[in-house]
Amino acid sequence: MPSVFSRFADIISSNINAMLDKAENPSKMIRLIIGEMEDTLVEIKAATAQAMAEHVHAKRRRNELQATMDMWLDRAKQAVGKNRDDLARIALVQKRELEEELKSQDFQISELEAILQKHREEIEQLDLKITQAREREKILALRQEQAEKSILVSGQMKRFDLASAQIKLGRLDQRLDRLEAEADLEKSLRRPISAEKSLEAQFEELDDSIELELKSLKA
Repeated sequence: MPSVFSRFADIISSNINAMLDKAENPSKMIRLIIGEMEDTLVEIKAATAQAMAEHVHAKRRRNELQATMDMWLDRAKQAVGKNRDDLARIALVQKRELEEELKSQDFQISELEAILQKHREEIEQLDLKITQAREREKILALRQEQAEKSILVSGQMKRFDLASAQIKLGRLDQRLDRLEAEADLEKSLRRPISAEKSLEAQFEELDDSIELELKSLKA
């Protein structure tokens, strides 16, 4: 499992936009990225708090060493004033040992301050990355919402077109029915007229036979 510091390096060096462009599900990917960054931020803050506690302890220890060293220096001076060079030497030896420890403590304090400065910079960088990622998440959410609305509107338009087509077909059927009814009416009106003409023709033929018969009688 990678350490918090290696993960931080990966996050800072990563191109979030390129990762999202290649992702099959950008919304899910951005949430995972933000979650990873937030977890890393929590761990860095915890490490920062630990370093701050160690820094406070180291400075307290340094102050204690400095006070003890000053005490042995005062004793050395006091022994010299009393012509007790032997005691003065012992006091100076104690002071020398404390000086070495004090140097080590100063180095530790300096290292802790560098670590704290580094952590503060990392926290600022991560905060910026998280802010950028959240802004991108908002953009993705907005694009997804717009896409869903577009799909919904497209579906409604398709349903509307289908309904419109059905209405047009219904009107066409009604028009055809009306035309067929008119044609049937026209046929029904023509039949009596034809029958009437046929009857007149028969009467005309009947009249002709009577005339012929009449002429025959006269002859």
